[in-house]
Amino acid sequence: MSTLNVTDVNAGKVNISSGGLKLSSHNGSGNYPSAETGLLIYDSSAGGVKLYNGSAWDDVGGGELESGNRSARPSSPGPSNFRYNTQDAQHEYYFNNPVSNQSDALWVPMGGRQLVAFEERNDQWSSVDIKWGTGNGQGTSGGGMYHSYEIVMNFYEQNSGNGEYYVRFIDGNGNVDTNGGRYFYMVSGWHANDGRPRAASGTGGRSYFAITSQNGSYQLQSNGESSYTSYIYMSNTPNSSTANYWSYYMYGAGGTEQAGGEYRGGGVWRGASQKNGTGYPLGGFRIYNNQNQRPVSQGCNFACAVYATMPSIRDYNIAGNYVNY
Repeated sequence: MSTLNVTDVNAGKVNISSGGLKLSSHNGSGNYPSAETGLLIYDSSAGGVKLYNGSAWDDVGGGELESGNRSARPSSPGPSNFRYNTQDAQHEYYFNNPVSNQSDALWVPMGGRQLVAFEERNDQWSSVDIKWGTGNGQGTSGGGMYHSYEIVMNFYEQNSGNGEYYVRFIDGNGNVDTNGGRYFYMVSGWHANDGRPRAASGTGGRSYFAITSQNGSYQLQSNGESSYTSYIYMSNTPNSSTANYWSYYMYGAGGTEQAGGEYRGGGVWRGASQKNGTGYPLGGFRIYNNQNQRPVSQGCNFACAVYATMPSIRDYNIAGNYVNY
């Protein structure tokens, strides 16, 4: 007899002389069979064997990490659940907040924040676009819906003097916002040699915000005097009461006192258009250099890292219901 088809086999011991034991295959946790303590199955999505321990499905032996989109998350997760979210492009675990008075639980990334974009350049560039998530054409299912970001930028010197850097943001539709009057900002600096420069948008707003001051000798110089770093923090509180403003705070400093000392500033930006009527997700930003960057033959003259503070805004119980398109 070559094939035996039965519903259950009860035996004291099963010896398999050749061929091995083939488990039932299930594509993701949403397709698992009814759980029974001690039941073994094969998860083709995770690429590994699963054992039901009486309360949850455990990994058995090796295999790839379970992966899938948001809908494939376990229906009854616990803090031991660790997976790769293909929709938001993050390694995540289930955080049930057992040591806080806040009882809400949600999926969060490993490490607490996530690198969502980075860029290096070494050419004579005058502007650079850095996009992610919906701003990079990922549609409604892509990642990039966060309530706050950290942007760290490092610059080598411009190709000539009187340089400045400034920024425009990219909305959730991937469009660079160049309309006037949307950006309000203030930039001030301290210099060891001759005082404190200031620059501001004015009451009418501008079509960009500056991350360096804009007056006279305080502008960035060339010839090894204008290495510069800038840190920008962006955040918003998305809601339906026309309060979807992205507020930003920034600080930075130059490589020498002539290159800028220390700059501090802040301001606010409102996205050029809503995304499907529910919020103004940030989709990227464009950095400008009004003098072009001095090219280098090796290494880079610009390096940037964009971190999203996590979890995704869609995982929050209140805000997520508003922006989860």
